[in-house]
Amino acid sequence: MIDWTRRTQDPNDGEVRRWVLRELIARREIRTDCDLIDVLIGRLKGRRVLDVGIVSHTMEYVAREGWRHAIIARHAAHCLGIDVLAEEIERLREAGYNVRVADATSDTDLGERFEAVFIGDVVEHVDNPVRLLAFARRHLEAGGAVLALTPNPFSRKFYRRLVREDTMVVNLDHVAWISPSMALEIGRRAGLELRRYTLAKRLPGEPLRRALRRAARLFRPSEYPYPDFLYEFALADERSQ
Repeated sequence: MIDWTRRTQDPNDGEVRRWVLRELIARREIRTDCDLIDVLIGRLKGRRVLDVGIVSHTMEYVAREGWRHAIIARHAAHCLGIDVLAEEIERLREAGYNVRVADATSDTDLGERFEAVFIGDVVEHVDNPVRLLAFARRHLEAGGAVLALTPNPFSRKFYRRLVREDTMVVNLDHVAWISPSMALEIGRRAGLELRRYTLAKRLPGEPLRRALRRAARLFRPSEYPYPDFLYEFALADERSQ
């Protein structure tokens, strides 16, 4: 477990920051042969999954093609979806989905344990992201993983918006951005280890893909082209607590 507090009390210590940077890059996975949804489904397929924050604001999003919970439920061996929106959850239950009303930043125990807990575009919305990850940790089986999808604020997508609009106005329900070092710290406080994080976007043709990767390294940071992070947390080794 990467625990900077074991090396220093100063969060700005240069040597420790460089150590954290090396550790984060070692845990980074960049995919140009698929999209992030493909990576996600590959990690959830055939598993018992708790899907947190399934409604995505309103039923309008549920009705759209590519609604993520429907895709996850189709590929998982067992899937329970939760959200705080009671009316929408009741409509989804009537439509045949296995869903419950629950606050994923509470001390609630759902009475089930899962091989994977997926938190899709939720962590940047909540008042207390540590409590959110602690809720996810509470519902993990031994050997399970928490997967958290969240925007990459340093990506081309947001940089272009900043240039166009001159200040950054995004989803009005966002209260935070979660960069890799912040994900590391939120996980540490919740008793979870950041095992890896993934950025993915399908690029055309292998020769072109290699050329684009080389060009990106020359002119932009490696993470710049990718709009989202997929963080994967595991239960921290008890010896690291």
